[in-house]
Amino acid sequence: MRCLILILPLSLMGCEPKIEYVPIKPDIPSETLTPCSISERKVQTVNELAALATEHLLSAECANGKIKTIGYVLSGGG
Repeated sequence: MRCLILILPLSLMGCEPKIEYVPIKPDIPSETLTPCSISERKVQTVNELAALATEHLLSAECANGKIKTIGYVLSGGG
């Protein structure tokens, strides 16, 4: 009986199920991964400078929106 008591814990140690972790790739929309366009216009007048500044502001807002979307997806929101 004593021999059985000593062997039983050893046999139960091999019964533990193997845990396998599988990384899950988040589903990020493809349009979110495309770069935002940046204007390469040459500035010669003050009006063109204002237009270029506006285009750069819109590009920055585009990039910030994509960063927020990726953060939302990675945090588990989508």
